[in-house]
Amino acid sequence: MSASMRAALLGWWKFTSFHVELEHTGECVDIYGVDPLGGLVITDDRMMSFITSRERADKDAAALVETMMAYPGSYDIEDEERLVIKVDAAWDPAWVGSEQVRFFNVDGDTLSITTAWQTHRKFPGRTVRGVLTGQRA
Repeated sequence: MSASMRAALLGWWKFTSFHVELEHTGECVDIYGVDPLGGLVITDDRMMSFITSRERADKDAAALVETMMAYPGSYDIEDEERLVIKVDAAWDPAWVGSEQVRFFNVDGDTLSITTAWQTHRKFPGRTVRGVLTGQRA
């Protein structure tokens, strides 16, 4: 990994969009709404991500958890575009201790991140990937 690639990724990124793309249909679903809240902070060796929907009026705890995602961890960059996050805490206990793979691109002050194709509990029996965009804050 080049030092310039790591340097380009460092900092605070404010999320501007996030959607889930369904593999077989190409359909895109804004699971955190069209204007999500949240961001990503990346230091030399750690990262932390938080995203939530602006429409969180429901006070039911289970519904609130379903409208957010948050996790910190250490990370490595592989092949100039592959971010591998070693999660050490998470809103979803199943993620603790996992490795989350992301593919990223930095173009000036715009960050694009795509997850690997995977299953998701909100879309049973389907393969999806997350597609996120952020701006340097």
